[in-house]
Amino acid sequence: MRRLLAVLLLSLVAHPAASIASSSQPLVGHIMALLSVFEQADALPTESSPEANALIHALIQTQAALTKSTDQATRLWFSEALRMAEKPGGPPIPSDALSSRTLEAILTYAALHPPADTAGMLPGLRQFNVGESDFELMARVYRRAQSRLTTAGQDLHSLYEKERRTMPFR
Repeated sequence: MRRLLAVLLLSLVAHPAASIASSSQPLVGHIMALLSVFEQADALPTESSPEANALIHALIQTQAALTKSTDQATRLWFSEALRMAEKPGGPPIPSDALSSRTLEAILTYAALHPPADTAGMLPGLRQFNVGESDFELMARVYRRAQSRLTTAGQDLHSLYEKERRTMPFR
């Protein structure tokens, strides 16, 4: 896991769309917490595999698209995904970044309303180098983690919140 986190931080520094300028440093902790939860659920791809790097890329770039996109179709799609997931207490908030609940809302919405089927959505995602395969990979890892944690009597969101409090860049 430490190696994956190092790769994550290097990726953030190296990629301008997801740079860790001081104003976006808190966003790093969200990705780190998600990776930690996925690791605890034994749902992460093998550390040195291309799939592990692809997962980090997908999480970072999806978070960047969620929080920074100015493309109208992309912003509308994410807003609708979060609105559809609204629970008592309000929907997940894009500025809260890619929390476990936000990721779940996005992946659930993408399963019903694939970005490729939404007019104008793909160009907005391409600005952040996000494609359909990224959504598929994130969904596969998320669902595997959720299933394994539920089987073990744990709640993915509770575990995420616990991990989030321990991560740097809060």
